[in-house]
Amino acid sequence: MPEITYAKIHFNDQGTPVASDFDDVYFSNDGGMAETDYVFLQQNGLPQRWQTHESTAFHIIETGFGTGANFLLSWLKFREHRQQYPTVQCQRLYFSSFEKFPLSFTDLTQALAVHSDLAELCQQLLNAYPLCVPGCHRLSFDHGSVILDLWFGDVNSLLPQCQSPADAIFLDGFAPSKNPDMWQYTLFSQLARLSQNTTTLATFTAAGLVKRGMLQAGFCVKKVKGFGRKREMLTAVMAGSSKVQPQYRNEVIIVGGGIASICTALALTARGVAVKLICEDAEVAAQASQNRQGAVYPNLHANLTDDSQLHVQAFLFARRFYQYYQQLPLDFAQDWCGVLHLATNGQLQQRQQKLLQNGFWPAELVHAADAITATELAGVKLEHSGIYFPLAGWLNPQQFCRQALHYLRQQASFSVILHCQVENLVRCNDNWQLQCNNETLTTPELILACGSKLAGFSQTANLPLNRIRGQVSHVQNDAMTPLKTVLCHKGYITPQWQGLHSVGATFDRSATEATLHSQDDIENLQLVEQQLQQPDWFKPAKVVSAAAAFRATLPDHLPVVGPMAKFENLYVIGGLGARGIMLSPLLAELLACQICHEPLPLAQRLIQRLSPNRFGDTADVQEQT
Repeated sequence: MPEITYAKIHFNDQGTPVASDFDDVYFSNDGGMAETDYVFLQQNGLPQRWQTHESTAFHIIETGFGTGANFLLSWLKFREHRQQYPTVQCQRLYFSSFEKFPLSFTDLTQALAVHSDLAELCQQLLNAYPLCVPGCHRLSFDHGSVILDLWFGDVNSLLPQCQSPADAIFLDGFAPSKNPDMWQYTLFSQLARLSQNTTTLATFTAAGLVKRGMLQAGFCVKKVKGFGRKREMLTAVMAGSSKVQPQYRNEVIIVGGGIASICTALALTARGVAVKLICEDAEVAAQASQNRQGAVYPNLHANLTDDSQLHVQAFLFARRFYQYYQQLPLDFAQDWCGVLHLATNGQLQQRQQKLLQNGFWPAELVHAADAITATELAGVKLEHSGIYFPLAGWLNPQQFCRQALHYLRQQASFSVILHCQVENLVRCNDNWQLQCNNETLTTPELILACGSKLAGFSQTANLPLNRIRGQVSHVQNDAMTPLKTVLCHKGYITPQWQGLHSVGATFDRSATEATLHSQDDIENLQLVEQQLQQPDWFKPAKVVSAAAAFRATLPDHLPVVGPMAKFENLYVIGGLGARGIMLSPLLAELLACQICHEPLPLAQRLIQRLSPNRFGDTADVQEQT
């Protein structure tokens, strides 16, 4: 995927934004919102269609985000719809918009200033506006009832990565004569692929190549009166038979008690799914999610690999996710204090230099820090240069999980069974039966989110899961009190919280029990001394407690999420390694959308890379009764 650059724009005498490279306005001088309402909402039958829409969610695809005017007005109309019709089926709006040249934050702020009647929505959009990074950025508004998937990149390259059918299409963008690269037949054929017989389309243009392209792709097209002084525009509906909409039963059991299972429960209950959580421990977050302070930052490569694409999208989504739940409010410790990744050896220094020289990632995400700058950022003396993640930080996953469980227990559709060991899974009469302790539980849909024990069932035994024991030391040291950012080397050190710093972590591939070992504490301290050249401020460090657990990883270092191909209605999420805090929110969102058949927040290429089916066939024989 190529690098994304901001749009070059200026503002004309009427204050309308103009794209300098295309010599075309973003919206009519006659009034942007009036044009949006007439061309895109009214000609797609909105908002009236929402009243009778048979699904819980309505999906709009837009081919040019621009200033966001189409989204903002759709958001406003949908908010009014939910207020006026709180009992109708359709209560969630997905808006998937594509933009090759996004506006900078400064230009977008100026462009939106003209919409004084939408000031509140404009400010919320600006607050959530993502960095200039390729891929899908999922932004949630109005407590998840309005979801904007903002895809940065070329629409003709990105549409093939989308699999969710549209209910309405806003065919927008600069005029075909000004932007011929967009108006290709591939655009029309991909929109046709994402359409069904109820899909409608509207576009401001009446150009012949657009009409011919839509007809060739299978749309029924007609001309109608254009907006304002424009004589004509085009509308269309998809011809042909209806695509069968997949059904799901509104009930799920989740096996697990860590951050992945909690995030999945939150994503599903938000969509009205009845969730029962089964946890083998007396409390949730008693194993890998028990960490006091887990570092949250993306692992970046010099180029846009699938790994780094996933990490950036997951990191930015996780920041928004945790900040939302803290404002709900859930009471858990987090601090977006920045993460400083020090180049403590020659190989790491070369990798960081290449990353910075390529200049692919925006400085708001990561930038260089020499030893002097690193010292200023950290608040303690450092001898190494590194890279700094200003948006990153740390979070207490155990507190989050337990606060989230308290919140979930207040939802009528949620229940939890603690201290419950699942011994066996059996498929019976289109349901899953879970044999646990002295009882059998039944569910139509089953999710396994059980960390290092994910491959412990016959249905998941093919997953090449690695169990790696790790121990984090909790250190008391007054000399480290000035530390104000997370330090990463071969391990990590967090700023002080409740009088202690977290220092970790060991990696033991041969362990069979997650017990505490004093030798691991010694190794954690020695690693800091070795990597940071025996800093004076670390010498008084004293270990006062520790935590140990198993991390679950896979050989390709990617997590696993999605349906198990050979076992109907069986899903997994796991293999998160040491990145559970960062990866869980987005992967849980993906899994919930897969189960509920709603638009997915990742490109199909990435979804396939994360699929549990990438490891080959599961067991040949499925256990039946």
